[in-house]
Amino acid sequence: MKRKRVLPLCLGVLFASAAARSQENRSTTLEELVRASLDRNREVLALRQRVAQMQGLRKQAGVRPALEIQAEGGSGRPLGSAGEQEFAATVIQPIETFGKRVNRVRVADFPVALAETEIDARRTQIAYDIETAYLVMVYERERIVVLDRALESLRESRRLTEARVKEGDAAPLEAQLLGVEVSRAEAQRTDAAGRLAIAELDLRRVAGFTVEDAVPSIGSPTASKSLLSLDQSIARALDRRADLRIARLLEQQGDAEIALADAQARPDVTFSARFSHNSSSLDGQYGFTSAGALTPLRDRYNALSVGVSVPLVTKRRNQGAIEAAAAGAAGARLRRQHLESTIPLEVQGAYERWTAAMRTHDLLRDGVVGQSTKNLAIVREAYQLGQLRLLDVLSEQRRLTDTELTFLDARLQVARAFTELERTTGGVLP
Repeated sequence: MKRKRVLPLCLGVLFASAAARSQENRSTTLEELVRASLDRNREVLALRQRVAQMQGLRKQAGVRPALEIQAEGGSGRPLGSAGEQEFAATVIQPIETFGKRVNRVRVADFPVALAETEIDARRTQIAYDIETAYLVMVYERERIVVLDRALESLRESRRLTEARVKEGDAAPLEAQLLGVEVSRAEAQRTDAAGRLAIAELDLRRVAGFTVEDAVPSIGSPTASKSLLSLDQSIARALDRRADLRIARLLEQQGDAEIALADAQARPDVTFSARFSHNSSSLDGQYGFTSAGALTPLRDRYNALSVGVSVPLVTKRRNQGAIEAAAAGAAGARLRRQHLESTIPLEVQGAYERWTAAMRTHDLLRDGVVGQSTKNLAIVREAYQLGQLRLLDVLSEQRRLTDTELTFLDARLQVARAFTELERTTGGVLP
């Protein structure tokens, strides 16, 4: 399945800064990373071999019954009848009736289609896993950026405060309070670095990289502004979801197996043709040749016979196979009906999560983040004028950092919700 873009709009807008930094080294697109991972994924390679295996079995299913040739000869010499000789040749051709070969080939077509659909399902899941791991890694990188910005501000404030303490313009407690805040921010930064290392290892795992392989830098995601409505997303999922396609194929395969079992309950016809030659001598009887010589008399004759063979079987002989095929088809039909009833709810849930995440993101962006930055600037200015305490500044600084991390988490939730919506609808949304 060709991916026409790297990630949806939310990734291009929300994580552009992290992607821009990744382009400092050799960069690749997420599409290329997914394609490379699929090319070396052994599970996908095994499924491709299974497709080849099913194609071979399908070819074998179309083989017709072979023509049989029988030959036999006999002589009376070992038993004292030297003049007795016999030779016969028989040709036998079984003929499959009632569409056995057609139904057998039809049944063999479904395993090929099922194996190909399983590849599509696995490719979609791998692409989803890689996108999710990439999102987490970008989130941790952005988290470190936020913490570094707050840490740099705190260190600068501590440096200035320590200078004021030396000049006697500030109490030593203020420098100590800032030292505690710096240590707290450094601890958060260390934790974020560890989480980033874990996220990179997870990306290596799902992308199929070893510890020695270098993870390529992922280029800037391309943006796409189009999005299907909820009804269109549901219709797309009902048409493209691999699990539903597999259920439909299994249902059709069950119907084909019923037809094959019914045909196999009916008798085949076998045609035969036999040529025989017999030569025997007449004991004690002689005759003359055209030249007048005396010679023993012999009896020779040739015969050609044809025949047809039809076994006397009834439909009850294959009733067990028919019932088994019918039960399999009924089970597949129930599975298909279950998926058709639950997939719309699954898509609706993913769609609602995405829209809710978008609303949360917009509220934080428009009414919280910007205002928190302005609030910190006002509090700092009031502190410089002596109207507020240092604790007020530190509290507002901490509140701004928490707000930025909350907003970053909201951005991640938007991207992950959209990726989940793509998975539930069966692939990349247009």
